[in-house]
Amino acid sequence: MCKMLSQSMTKNPLLLLQSWFDEATESDLQPNPDAMAVATSDSQGMPNVRMLLCKEINTKKGYLVFYTNYNSVKSMEIKENPKCSALFHWDKLGYQIRIRGKILQSPDEENDAYFAGRHLGSQVGAWASNQSNPVIDRETLDYQFSKILDQFNLTNECITQNELKISRPPHWGGFRLWIEEIEFWLNQKDRLHDRLHFRRTLAFSAKGIETKKNWSVKRLQP
Repeated sequence: MCKMLSQSMTKNPLLLLQSWFDEATESDLQPNPDAMAVATSDSQGMPNVRMLLCKEINTKKGYLVFYTNYNSVKSMEIKENPKCSALFHWDKLGYQIRIRGKILQSPDEENDAYFAGRHLGSQVGAWASNQSNPVIDRETLDYQFSKILDQFNLTNECITQNELKISRPPHWGGFRLWIEEIEFWLNQKDRLHDRLHFRRTLAFSAKGIETKKNWSVKRLQP
């Protein structure tokens, strides 16, 4: 049976996002199903895009979570302009999801909990890398890694066994991408693809992000 997108299929498009995400994860057809492209822009309006890993979909409040170095280029751009866009593309399933919204930093307790579950080698790497900064050569980067091992009294054997954990560096953590617009694209024959576009209103306040629960929806021509 041919799949179709129905405007009445959900009042909350995040549930459809989660459903497609789960299908991509469980099908084993799509490598790295949690990979998404995130585009930011600098103070001059120059766009910048890179692949990140989506680590959480909050279907109730309507945001995605990814983690990074808070001193990286992307983080500096987010501080200057929290508006961004993101994209999931699961070509093996014929699915594409475009997202636009605003980014806020995740709370420390959430960052600590996620970091504690990471592999020890990834934890050390978060301390060792000055993300986006130039480095003379690979040996220098490896030296920075070894210095962190010494700082925490670790060995390479500890990393292989992954028996220990270290604290989260203050310059590393998550961002919540609050979704203002989301568009679902479903591959169809004769290039008459299905496209549904959902939109809601986001507003900044002293409490963070305020959202309206009602989404407007419209069908777009391919």
